[in-house]
Amino acid sequence: MTKFENNILLLSITVCWASAYIFVKRLPDELSAFAYLTLTTGIAAALLSILFFKQLRHVKKSTILSSLVLSLLLTAILLFEREGLKSLPASNASFIASLTIVTVPLLMFLLKSGLTLNNAVGAVVIVLGLCLTSGFALSAFFSEGTVFMLLVCLATAVYTIAVDRFTKKEDPLLLSVIQMIFTAFSGFVLWFAEEPTTFASVNYTNELLSSIFILAFFAKAYAYVALMFGQKYTDSMSVAIIASTEPVITLLLAVFIPAAFGTGERFNAVSLSGAIVIAMGSVIAGSNFMTRKKSRREAA
Repeated sequence: MTKFENNILLLSITVCWASAYIFVKRLPDELSAFAYLTLTTGIAAALLSILFFKQLRHVKKSTILSSLVLSLLLTAILLFEREGLKSLPASNASFIASLTIVTVPLLMFLLKSGLTLNNAVGAVVIVLGLCLTSGFALSAFFSEGTVFMLLVCLATAVYTIAVDRFTKKEDPLLLSVIQMIFTAFSGFVLWFAEEPTTFASVNYTNELLSSIFILAFFAKAYAYVALMFGQKYTDSMSVAIIASTEPVITLLLAVFIPAAFGTGERFNAVSLSGAIVIAMGSVIAGSNFMTRKKSRREAA
């Protein structure tokens, strides 16, 4: 897989996750976070297990352990995300989640994982673009949802770096399938502890079922298989750079499908400027011209 093809694959995941906010916002408030987690990952796990049943027979112990770690992180991400979206507009939630462009390089720096000057400068430029795109109205972030989305941001950064390490050693397909199985199981255990009747307690409306199945197929089954394969051939920073475009995609969707997002957001000149700045930051972070200049000066 070429770098361009891999970037397109990662971008498709970002589109899936940005679109997912539409369907998460449509879920009824009475559907608990544990029920949401169990239903979406359970359907995704069942689908992937059926499709790749033969491959599952070749799973190794190390793959199971790696998948377990990823599933715990994924469980935290999905639960925090569901709670955060209850009290934040989709674009605000997307903005905070995209701050992984800061937390990923920060963790890489602390772990001494090859952070470059271009990565650091590009991350700062992207954050400025994110602020412009969101309007950076601080009052819009004064809610409980902001805390949950910041936890999503931190957990996603850890997850991204963990995936980067595990996919270099394990089969990415098996990692995606088994972590989805573990996540569904952990979600069910939590749901059972909260509501012993579990599945019988849900009011299965057509709107709920359509949202759950779309989220399970695109935002879970497809997205996480694609992420495992995509990250096998790239690094954590590249994933964070591409994921940072999510607020722009979310904003565009909010403009074209405002009723679905339940917001009155408009794509104005400031938002356009923010999108351009994000693109510039992505180019800076994804290149290495600053590193080359530094190397030439040191050689001289």
